Amino acid sequence: SGKQSLTRFAAYVSEMKCFQVELTKGYGIGEFREDLKKLFFMTGCDGDPVVFLFADTQIVVESFVEDINNILNSGEVPNIFANDEWEKILRDVRPHCKAAGIAETKDNIKAHFVHRVRENLHIVLAMSPVGSAFRVRCRMFPSLINCCTTDWYDKWPAEALQSVSHQFFSPLELGEHRDTILPGLCDMASAIHSSVGAMAERFYAEQKRRFYVTPKSFLELIALYLGALDEKRAEMDVGISRLSIGTKKLNETNEMVQNMQEELAALQPELEKKSAETNVLIEQVTKDSQAAAEKKAKVAVEEAAVKKTAEEVQAQADEAQADLDAAMPALAAAVDALKSLNKNDITEIKGFKSPPPLVMKVMEAVCILLGAKPDWDSAKKVLGDTQFLQKLMDYDKDNIAPAAIKKILAYYDDPEFQPEVVAKVSKAATSLCMWVRAMKVYDEVAKVVEPKRQALASSTAMLEAEKAKLKKVQDELSAVIANVEQLQKTCDEAVAEKQRLEEAADTTSKRLVRAGKLTGGLADEGVRWTATVGELNIERVNLIGNVFLSAAFIAYLGFFTAPYRKLLVDDWIEQCREMQIPTSDSYSLVRSMGEPVKIREWNIWGLPVDEYSTENGILATKGKRWPLAIDPQGQANKWIRAMEQRNSSRSVKGNDATILRTLENAIRMGTPVVLEDVGEELDPSLEPVLQKQIFKQGGRSLIRVGDSDVDYNEAFRFYMTTKLPNPHYLPEVCIKVTLINFTVTLEGLEDQLLGLVVREERPDLERTKNDLVVSLAADKKQLQELEDKILRLLSASEGNILDDEVLIDTLSDSKVTSGVIQGRVKEAEETEAQINETRLGYKPAATRGSILYFTIADLGNIGEMYQFSLDYFNELFLVCIQKSDKSPELDARLSNIMEYASLTIYNNVSRGLFGEHKITFSFMMATAIMRQRGDISDVEWALFLMGAGIVDEATLPARPAHAEPDQWTLICTISQRVEALHEFARSYGASPAEWQALTDAEQPWGALLPATFAGLSSWHRLLVMKCFRPEKLIECVGEFIAVEMGRAYIEQLPLDLHVVFPDAQPHTPLVFVLSAGADPMSTIIRYATDVDYLKRMHAISLGQGQGPIAAQLIKDACASGDWIVLQNCHLAKSWMPKLEKIVESFSGNASIHPSFRLWLTSMPAKYFPVPVLQASVKMTFEPPKGLRANLKGTWATVTDKQWDGCRKPLEWRKLLFGVAFFHAVVQERRKFGPLGWNIRYEFNGTDLEMSMETLRMFLDEQEVIPWAALLYVTGQINYGGRVTDDWDRRNLMVALRRFYRPEVLEDGFPFAPAGTPAASTYYSIAEGGLQAVRDWVDGLPYDDPVTVFGLHPNAKITFERQETDKLLATVTAIQPRLGGGGDGLSEEETVVALAEKLKAEVPELLLEENAGAGTFALNEKGELNSLQIVLLAEMGRFNKLLRRVSGSLADLGKAIKGLITMSADLDAMYGAMLKNQVPLLWAKVSYPSLKPLSSWFKDLQERVRFMRGWLAAGVSGMACYSLPAFFFPQGFFTSALQSHARKYALPIDMLRFNAEVMPYVGIEDTPAPPEDGTYIHGMVMEGARFDGEKQTMAESRVGELFAPVNVVWLKPGDLHAPKDSGAYDCPFYKTNVRAGTLSTTGHSTNHVCNFLLPSSVEPSHWIRRGAALVSMTND
Repeated sequence: SGKQSLTRFAAYVSEMKCFQVELTKGYGIGEFREDLKKLFFMTGCDGDPVVFLFADTQIVVESFVEDINNILNSGEVPNIFANDEWEKILRDVRPHCKAAGIAETKDNIKAHFVHRVRENLHIVLAMSPVGSAFRVRCRMFPSLINCCTTDWYDKWPAEALQSVSHQFFSPLELGEHRDTILPGLCDMASAIHSSVGAMAERFYAEQKRRFYVTPKSFLELIALYLGALDEKRAEMDVGISRLSIGTKKLNETNEMVQNMQEELAALQPELEKKSAETNVLIEQVTKDSQAAAEKKAKVAVEEAAVKKTAEEVQAQADEAQADLDAAMPALAAAVDALKSLNKNDITEIKGFKSPPPLVMKVMEAVCILLGAKPDWDSAKKVLGDTQFLQKLMDYDKDNIAPAAIKKILAYYDDPEFQPEVVAKVSKAATSLCMWVRAMKVYDEVAKVVEPKRQALASSTAMLEAEKAKLKKVQDELSAVIANVEQLQKTCDEAVAEKQRLEEAADTTSKRLVRAGKLTGGLADEGVRWTATVGELNIERVNLIGNVFLSAAFIAYLGFFTAPYRKLLVDDWIEQCREMQIPTSDSYSLVRSMGEPVKIREWNIWGLPVDEYSTENGILATKGKRWPLAIDPQGQANKWIRAMEQRNSSRSVKGNDATILRTLENAIRMGTPVVLEDVGEELDPSLEPVLQKQIFKQGGRSLIRVGDSDVDYNEAFRFYMTTKLPNPHYLPEVCIKVTLINFTVTLEGLEDQLLGLVVREERPDLERTKNDLVVSLAADKKQLQELEDKILRLLSASEGNILDDEVLIDTLSDSKVTSGVIQGRVKEAEETEAQINETRLGYKPAATRGSILYFTIADLGNIGEMYQFSLDYFNELFLVCIQKSDKSPELDARLSNIMEYASLTIYNNVSRGLFGEHKITFSFMMATAIMRQRGDISDVEWALFLMGAGIVDEATLPARPAHAEPDQWTLICTISQRVEALHEFARSYGASPAEWQALTDAEQPWGALLPATFAGLSSWHRLLVMKCFRPEKLIECVGEFIAVEMGRAYIEQLPLDLHVVFPDAQPHTPLVFVLSAGADPMSTIIRYATDVDYLKRMHAISLGQGQGPIAAQLIKDACASGDWIVLQNCHLAKSWMPKLEKIVESFSGNASIHPSFRLWLTSMPAKYFPVPVLQASVKMTFEPPKGLRANLKGTWATVTDKQWDGCRKPLEWRKLLFGVAFFHAVVQERRKFGPLGWNIRYEFNGTDLEMSMETLRMFLDEQEVIPWAALLYVTGQINYGGRVTDDWDRRNLMVALRRFYRPEVLEDGFPFAPAGTPAASTYYSIAEGGLQAVRDWVDGLPYDDPVTVFGLHPNAKITFERQETDKLLATVTAIQPRLGGGGDGLSEEETVVALAEKLKAEVPELLLEENAGAGTFALNEKGELNSLQIVLLAEMGRFNKLLRRVSGSLADLGKAIKGLITMSADLDAMYGAMLKNQVPLLWAKVSYPSLKPLSSWFKDLQERVRFMRGWLAAGVSGMACYSLPAFFFPQGFFTSALQSHARKYALPIDMLRFNAEVMPYVGIEDTPAPPEDGTYIHGMVMEGARFDGEKQTMAESRVGELFAPVNVVWLKPGDLHAPKDSGAYDCPFYKTNVRAGTLSTTGHSTNHVCNFLLPSSVEPSHWIRRGAALVSMTND
């Protein structure tokens, strides 16, 4: 909803830093507190204003929130800083304290630090209100409410959606109808968002799958649309352009053909004329060229001579220059030296009165060269000349007199006349010395060079003359050549023209040939391309709507199943048409966004071929967010792995510790990663990858993974899969991923199983089919590539296409290849059609398999341990195909496969189901098969499961008197909606007698129906049973299954490990799923003993600290081949992930010993690893259901050794049979609820084994059978040790006396009451072998008559109704809800309305001021009597309850409105009211009750009304008391007894009440109160009734489960007076649950007292009946 984005934006605007914790793998409380320290340092020490943004997705452990709570409350976290950190804080904050004028004490600095933190730290908590987490945190951490400003982010309104979409859609090019389309798109975007939200609610209501629609999906819709529209338009434009150009080229070629033929005819004469003219020109050019060549040869000779002379002259010049260059360095040095002299230097020399000798020598040499006397005076004069230096520089060195040179030689050769020597005397003299020596050197060189110069000048003059002569000859040659060139040019032009004409003729001829190839080869394509261009132009316009719908599909619909997707898309298409948005008539995501070639590849890689799966493939590859596949069957995982295998994909588990390292490497290398088995929460450290938080740095694309920045490779792909069948992902997850529901579809699985069947039955056919799929995919891909190549070449060609011979040949070859492939494709498609037709013959078997799998998959919604993988099912189905009977006839063969597969799969699956669910599974199988065949319509199915529903009874025929209202409504509804029963209502209304046999029958399934309905199908007969005998429906369902499927589907075979064990493998665990009190260890030990493996079996019971020991045992056993039994896995919740890893490691591990087996036992637990369940052989272990099954189970475990193991064989076998029967009876009585046992005791096989050993011991050791000892040890110890209720113990002993008595030793002694039909069925059998006993047990009926348990037939009605309701509720719960109901109120509105209604109806308090005049009148002692005190106590209890009810209803309304905190109690109350349950908050101060909220509230009003009447009338005005109105009836009884004791001055502990049932029916019929005792009313009897006329206990009326009891007179009597031994000591309970606990008063919370009631039969009869009085029943 933008909470975090807006927070960051607000922080930026406010110029505050935004701080967030960065979650990494293993991030915990330590790391969190380190981040908090950084935060405190920034705000407290540095004084930076910081926004701390913390989201609930970052709450790794709840203690994070505790720290946040402390910060909000006080600005600090206690004990977060160590001493050294406090020192840093004190050092950094001290200057701020000083500046603030605060005394710099340690405490003051710390306080100021906290103050600065509170001033600078702004905490923003981004919390989601979805689920209970936020609500619970608000209650646990009050500062979240008290110290925060709550800012609710509502759903985006339609205006916002439209505004945002308009902003993005405005720049789009939408054609000429833009003004209509743009608003339509904006409205449509808003409508789509809203419609998906509504469909998500419906999806949850019908399928119990929760999905959240967020603005993130809306923004993704926009982003996808903008990107995909441009991409599709560009793609289509390229296609249109290519096709248009291709068509244009073909049309142009056709037009050119005629012109080219005419041009070719006109070229021939012109070509001949040009040939003759060209030949003449060639002859002239040849002649002139020869003359020019001769002239050119002469000129070449002269050029060579001139060139030679020029070379000689150049050599002379080079020689002279070389000599001259030798003297130049010295001359240049001398000139540089002269330039360095200045006036001071000259003055220095001139200043010598007596110059040094060397200076004098230098000046003499200078004077000689300047033509002066070589003495000092002359030298001074020379030096005094202002132009002295200039003269030296300008000296005519080329004309020095020879005499001067001669004189200079004497100085030149003088060793001291060297510059370096003279330099020691004078700098100026040094320069002059250098000049003199340079002049001498230059003169010598000049004498050598001068002759050479003169020779050079002479040679140069001669050369110039030769060049002039040469130029003249060259000019003449140039004229000749120019003439020849002009002729050659004319000739070349003529030749070129001739060649052009020849080429034109040749080109035209070739063009005609190529045109034939082009137009002939692509003529068909030209027609098709032209049509395609027209279609594409229309489709380009339709892209506006098609791409929009596709973007919406990808952004929103991944989570939905196919029917819901279709509903939404159809609705969107209709709205698009209404809003005039261009859309294709037959839009589908596959056609719009799919690529046929790629889809074929997906199918080859394992993606199912149905459209739903193809849509999922597109969603996984086209979405902007990384896909998370809901993949309980693992198909998406297999497909993704196969698809990405070529890209070196990596797979990791959701709980893998190396996941971040794997991601880092994959992101860097650009390889895909598949994250498997993710849960409902994603690891927070994955956040940057999921959000694609890529950033640029230094031109590199980086992403932060864990605590490091990784280079992001665009080729990286991330896939996630979960095996959870129905995960609940919160909005925080939904916004980060593209949720895709990959749950296998019926159509997809059917195709897979069809392949399985055909592969087994016709391997040749399936092999050919698979080869064809691959070759067709390859050929179609190549066809597409060839067409693309042809169009690309045509589009890319420039100029005249007919001139591109390579192009034409390529096009021709491509067309030929294309033709060959097309032929191959056509042939393959025909073959494929034939194969598919043949394959379809096997479809019934595949359909049956698909139905069976989906029926099995539904079991997971019934019990969390009922998990079966698709791989397991496929393997099992394959075995069924292989083992079923063969037949040459296809129909017979298919029938064999289906029957064998159905029964085998039923047997394998049902042994892993609890008994109560086995018939459910059989029924689901049978009805699923019939529904697929069309034998059961959806209407009939809904009628059976849910009844008539809401029906306007005014539209129904008048109800006859003999019909119940609900029954008649259902009959009429069935008549209206079921064709086969359209006469049903009329028949029953007119002739009820014809239906009487069905109504009265003990076994209604076999009862005769009226002749009109004699031919009903078994299903329609079942519908009739639902109308007339709903309590017998479970029995009828069994008969229905037997008719449709066979009796094998309703028999519950005893567990036989000899049959089960072979199905297990070393990598396949054997899992016992336990019911309460069941222990399979004896069974496992017995089997291990039978196969001689007991010594190699090791058992360990899991619990605290046992996990590592178990892991080591498994590791050792894998190597040794031993068996490991892990008991009570449900007690090791934290170790279950480790167990999952261990079991997963078995797969593919070749080192496991072949004899190794892993046995697991567990109670049902949601946290038991699903992969382990799916990979295991599952067995349920529970007491058998039904006497027959129970006895079969018992006798299957009795060995010959045990049978013959007693010294008194006759007595042993008779009594052994009796105790086994007793064991079955006490177990089966449990199913009747309180009628059987007040408390459901977990009697198990151990009790029987101990009793058998006790019996054998007593018989072996005692000569006379010790009946009393047997009864005591067996009843009071072996079985009675479990019994905690005294009345249950009484019942147990009465039951046991039926089987431990001397009469049992007689043949035929009945185990059921004499005179009942069961007495002739269940009896002590005659002496025979062990097998005879087993055979006798096999002959027992499947259905147990209740009389064998001593119960009334009404007990069976109660049980059967419970079983029927349970069956229907279970099957209904797993069905999609096909329709909604209600008034459209939200949950909150519903609860608020109910709370307001109840609050208005809460009775007023019972106040003493409203009492009657004599109600609390004091006696002569000034005291209240005991009944007045009871009234006050009851008033107090009721007032406490009424205040609690009224106050909590008011508080709930405020809490829902947000005015007060929603406490845990109010939250629980909210949930209870939604479920029509009494809130626990009320129940804590209320009386025991089983009623739903609505009935409980009415009952409360009735109770208060009675109490108010008592309050007004007083004790004297009460003729009769309503017993159900009391909180504490025991107190009322005691007070009534005390009143009698005080009246007659008797000791109360010597009194008791005797009950006498009066003829008065109700309170209103009761006259004045009795003289002694009191009248009570409101009790009902269960299990029997009281006959008021005969004043005795009597049998219940059939169908009357609770018999009302008249007013009872409680007569005080002597406690020690003898009791009537024939009277029944009848317990009295507050509720019909009967079970209770001891309260603080020492009384049971349920049992009140016992009443002795007269009985005409033995009291044991009523004990077995479970007869009891209760004051309150459930509804």
